[in-house]
Amino acid sequence: MLYFEKYQGTGNDFIIINGLDCNITYPNQLAISICDRHYGVGADGLMIVKEKDQNLYMDFYNADGTIAPMCGNGIRCFAKYLYQHELVKDDKFIISTLAGLMKVELIKNDHDIEEVKINMGHPSVISVNQEITVLDQVLKMSVLTMGTLHGVIFLESLDDYPLSKYAPLIEQHEMFPNRINVNFCEVVNESTLKVITYERGVGFTKSCGTGSSAVAVISKMVNHTDNKVNVFVSGGKLTIEQINQNVYLLGPSEFICCGYYREGGKNETI
Repeated sequence: MLYFEKYQGTGNDFIIINGLDCNITYPNQLAISICDRHYGVGADGLMIVKEKDQNLYMDFYNADGTIAPMCGNGIRCFAKYLYQHELVKDDKFIISTLAGLMKVELIKNDHDIEEVKINMGHPSVISVNQEITVLDQVLKMSVLTMGTLHGVIFLESLDDYPLSKYAPLIEQHEMFPNRINVNFCEVVNESTLKVITYERGVGFTKSCGTGSSAVAVISKMVNHTDNKVNVFVSGGKLTIEQINQNVYLLGPSEFICCGYYREGGKNETI
């Protein structure tokens, strides 16, 4: 039986397990089973607390068992978990990820952690407005690494485009042998963006922190939007700010439930 806690950040939900207290032999298989929304607890991803080079390490797995180097919504939930369990004491600390060391700041009110701010580091832009052919469409997509690989496509209206038709095909396009996260964006004004993300290994999610950060970076280059923008996703609002060469992600994280999971058996949630 594994003790777990479940959190969400703007609708992106995650299961967190303290790997310092238990030995998980097959984390990929565990991610597939525990993240299943019918036969498991259900989540977009699994995070396991570990230690690496004297820092706490976020070992992250998508719902399909694949490893993700970084997750913007996930790391906010992970940061809150660490603080709530007194694994860290300060409001500012560092979390180790496959994408590098991430600086975290907890924004607190009198009673609780209100939001979590992450220094997402430096984006690495690979291409801007590169043409990609999908079925009967030639789309312009910018590609960059924001902890993990993202594609950004701007549309006049998110409501008028058949996203479900094209998103899976773009994710698995031959140009990207390891697949890619796909972000569709509608620019509302200079400080407001609307984003829908199809995440690699998950599908459409209510929010994606690294994806929203990637969109803000490309939108500033292509659409001359502000350094600081509000990004509205179906799960809520994120704030992305670019200062010098760093990208900062600000958003909420909330505890949902806790319980014990027996793989292949019944789950008891509280």
